[in-house]
Amino acid sequence: MDCVIIRLVDLPFPIKGATVKDAEGDYNIYINAKLSEDERVNTYRHEIAHIRLGHFYDERPVAIKEAEAEKEASTCYSSRKKKSL
Repeated sequence: MDCVIIRLVDLPFPIKGATVKDAEGDYNIYINAKLSEDERVNTYRHEIAHIRLGHFYDERPVAIKEAEAEKEASTCYSSRKKKSL
């Protein structure tokens, strides 16, 4: 329960990734195998942000949640990058 399982699969463009919570309560992150390595990493960060922000229990519009996940992913990564410098 509450595990994160990452799956690299062929998805149609423009879909980069998606996360689905299964019946056991685990998060399945699907990342498009057609993406470059950098795009896969960014997609992973974005999907993890959805999990961290609790978007699976949130009925707000998808566009709002997508914007929040993008901001969280970029903020979290940039602050960690600065700490390592």
